Amino acid sequence: MRPFAWINKVWVLAFVGQREMAEDTERERRGLQGAERGRSQALAKFAAILGPLAFVLLLTCITSPPAGYAAFPGTNGKIAFVSNRDGNSEIYVMNADGSGQTRLTNNPAADVLPAWSPDGTKIAFTTDRDGNSEIYVMNADGSGQTRLTNTPGNELDAAWSPVGTKITYGRVVAPLTREIFVMNADGSGQTQLTNNGVIDNAPVWSPDGNKIAFAHGILGGDSEVFVMNADGTGQTNLTNNPTQQDHSPAWSPDGSKIAFVNHTSITNPEIWVMNSDGSGKVRLTNTPAEITDSSPAWSPDGSKIAF
Repeated sequence: MRPFAWINKVWVLAFVGQREMAEDTERERRGLQGAERGRSQALAKFAAILGPLAFVLLLTCITSPPAGYAAFPGTNGKIAFVSNRDGNSEIYVMNADGSGQTRLTNNPAADVLPAWSPDGTKIAFTTDRDGNSEIYVMNADGSGQTRLTNTPGNELDAAWSPVGTKITYGRVVAPLTREIFVMNADGSGQTQLTNNGVIDNAPVWSPDGNKIAFAHGILGGDSEVFVMNADGTGQTNLTNNPTQQDHSPAWSPDGSKIAFVNHTSITNPEIWVMNSDGSGKVRLTNTPAEITDSSPAWSPDGSKIAF
């Protein structure tokens, strides 16, 4: 598997509760490439959680981010994505049919991991333009870029609450340790939700705002999809699959299902779906070992999954 995340195509899978074949995709999970001790020293790959963005590697600052992570929008009908077509990773938007591709950021640093606010008026994203990875927010047209976090730890994986008043995200708090935090949409009230001393990442809100699903694992070890209450209590393992890697959870719009990535090796991740309580796991993709299926994202009506 390549160490950096490059995307040539974003595929859309019709969700019908059965296996679907996706061919010729080279997309890797939304993630960041980073250094654990300075930008020149690469952090060991999070093989247990490899997933969105280059399968979820835990990284501490951006050196070569995913060049094509895409996210379905809230209400404005546009898709935000990352591309390095202009020399470094920047955030773009396009219409759902691929037309109208417009660059929103223009910075020598890496701008990655766009996340639409529920009303489609703002985009949260991760950038290292200030020396380390921090969460920023901007208007849907790229104006008003504002820094929300400002800590020595690196922040990433921003996800809006359903009503748009809060943002959950991951913060590197120690070497090979990432915890999940939540803050108000203006950056105030930053609160730690997990304290597990491992790699907790990729948090996503349930549509009703009561739960947060996330990936939980250790470097080189087990990775599972967990769910917890929005205040961090009631952490529960949904996948319970210690011999394989499960990560990159994504709630369906009605909250009844969670799509996720499962793989038995680094080279063959596939898209799966399960009920929100962890039951009824179904494999949706079945591609050759050299193909990477990752970063599932539901369409607003719940009928399709982009990956």
